[in-house]
Amino acid sequence: MDDGQRRRLRGALAVGALALVVAAAAVDLVVLASSNSRPPPGAPIAGTTATAAAPPPPAQQPGLPAPAAEVFGVSVNRLFNDASYTPAQLSAQLASVRATGATVARTDALWEATEPLAPVDGHHHYNWAFDDAIARALAEHDLTWLPIIDYTAPYNQSIPGQDHSPPLSDVDYADYAAAFAGRYGPGGSFWSANPDLTPRPVTAMEIWNEPDNAQFWLPGPDPGAYADLYLTARAAIQRVDPSMRVLIGGLVDPATFLPAMVRARPLIRGHVDGVAIHPYGSPGVVLAKVRAARATLVSLGMGSVPLYVTEFGWTVSPPGAPDYAPSTVRDGYITQTLDDLGHLSCGLAAAVLYTWVTPEVDPRNAQDWYGIADPSGAGGPTPATRAFAAGLEAAAGPPPADAPAPCPG
Repeated sequence: MDDGQRRRLRGALAVGALALVVAAAAVDLVVLASSNSRPPPGAPIAGTTATAAAPPPPAQQPGLPAPAAEVFGVSVNRLFNDASYTPAQLSAQLASVRATGATVARTDALWEATEPLAPVDGHHHYNWAFDDAIARALAEHDLTWLPIIDYTAPYNQSIPGQDHSPPLSDVDYADYAAAFAGRYGPGGSFWSANPDLTPRPVTAMEIWNEPDNAQFWLPGPDPGAYADLYLTARAAIQRVDPSMRVLIGGLVDPATFLPAMVRARPLIRGHVDGVAIHPYGSPGVVLAKVRAARATLVSLGMGSVPLYVTEFGWTVSPPGAPDYAPSTVRDGYITQTLDDLGHLSCGLAAAVLYTWVTPEVDPRNAQDWYGIADPSGAGGPTPATRAFAAGLEAAAGPPPADAPAPCPG
């Protein structure tokens, strides 16, 4: 999707600002770095547009069964990545999120923020300040974090200076993902170190964001390379926590990318815990894309793999932008789509709206206008947040007479 970068900020500079604010709370975790990594910078590396031969696959446990129930939430990435909110403002926004009935909050767990420097003497040095701040803020408001493990740490970028280029070492990325799971998952070290919090452990993790989008996997999508990254990260995570659901990162074109992943790395069939998708469009288009994703999984012999809708939404400015809808139309879209996703029998595990709040500064910049809440937090609920709450209530209620037909298969 061409507008992907306009929906999602890189956030690297903002993360640096936040790290300075919370540096006093920084915690360094030293982890032995694996020696099984890709070649160093300057050495030949498999191309990102043509899949290379598969490396020896890491040991994999079978895919986990689907969760018992679908959960609902909203992205909160701009609350944390922009580093423009005071603690009081952040708390007020998250309290408003929880008041809608949402239980899940999706935002980045930025590798580039946590490990900006290369391992020393074979040891990783993680500064958990950014991630700890997110985990604490969400737990304080009874929200479960759905993290995206992204993007590439500066020392590991296959294209220097491009955090959206894949890592030189899948194993270094996987080491971070596994350390994250050990810290924030069930029984994680963060919860034992913070007994004042009621634990809200991470139970699912997305591996990258939109790896089938050239803006997020430079210089171009590579299904085999992404499958390698997914399988390597999944194996590392599940050695730490076998119960953790490891998701294929939000795809914009799963009907094309998933078959290409299976052709390139057949092992992946049977070893996926969930597939996240980003079906942007009108409510009818959202449902059609969900159905197409399910049909693709069925055709691949992966019909039991749950789908996670981790982004859908609309911007209200400027007119004519991709995903544009006037505010009054958007409100109806939000309620209808959540209602439909809550009653669509299609193996859905989650539905997450993009996004809670955006700055609403530049009317020409679409990414500034996806948010549904008042960025100041001073005005109370907005028509869009009320529509979101109404959609969540409808999704949890009995099926309407015109509920969408089940997905085939």
